[in-house]
Amino acid sequence: MDTIIQIMKKYDFSEMETLVYTTLLEKGVMTGYEVSKQSGVARSKVYNVLEKLIKKNLVVVNKSEPKLYNAISSDEFLERLEKNVKNDLNTLESQLGKIKEQEEEELLWKLENYESVSNKMEHLIDNAKTSLLIQIWENDLSPNLLKKLQEAEKTVKNFVLILFSNEHHYDIPINNFYIHGFEEEKLQDFGARWVNVVADEKEVVFGTVENDNSSVDVTWTYNKAMVNLAKEYVKHDAYTLKIIKESPEELKQKYGNEFEKIRLIYRED
Repeated sequence: MDTIIQIMKKYDFSEMETLVYTTLLEKGVMTGYEVSKQSGVARSKVYNVLEKLIKKNLVVVNKSEPKLYNAISSDEFLERLEKNVKNDLNTLESQLGKIKEQEEEELLWKLENYESVSNKMEHLIDNAKTSLLIQIWENDLSPNLLKKLQEAEKTVKNFVLILFSNEHHYDIPINNFYIHGFEEEKLQDFGARWVNVVADEKEVVFGTVENDNSSVDVTWTYNKAMVNLAKEYVKHDAYTLKIIKESPEELKQKYGNEFEKIRLIYRED
């Protein structure tokens, strides 16, 4: 019931209205007194609640005495609610589409929590048209996000994904992806796992995520310098991993079995 109450609140139905409606739905025709008794809504308030539900077309009342109340079926209610929501969304799409959005290209926007990061990544993936460059950890590949990536790979021309996994779980239903394989070293560099999603070379979500998702330091932006930096970061990983994949034995002889020497780039090394 708590779930129903919370969802109904989103559509402007109070807790008492939900209790009265669901009681009538379950018990059938009742007087106001009976509704109060069965629903737990005080008798002093139940008639006002019933009147509100009548105005919202969720409850009907007879024309004779004693007054009897009945709920419309859940099917009818949900059908009407769905229709209203669709109409509202169509109106918003039409009206908001007329408002020219000003792109603040130089601003960097902080995403406050893991949910907002996931939502923004899904939005970029859903709306990418020409290119999608991604660095992502297995932890962040929810079933929903993975499904969106599968769909994007079919429609986006330039699609590449770099996959990281602490447990080295690299079995995903994506064709064009590269296994990073240097997770331990990268975690030492960053101190946390990270996400990098670049869509159509114009928009990016980039930053770090703590292992338990409790804290994020992730930015979303159209800033050209940030987009180019993030894009080249993914491409550079892909170039390197492609070479390693194609010539592993030769590179192991030169850089070690774990390619540990490939990271020795400073003079003192």
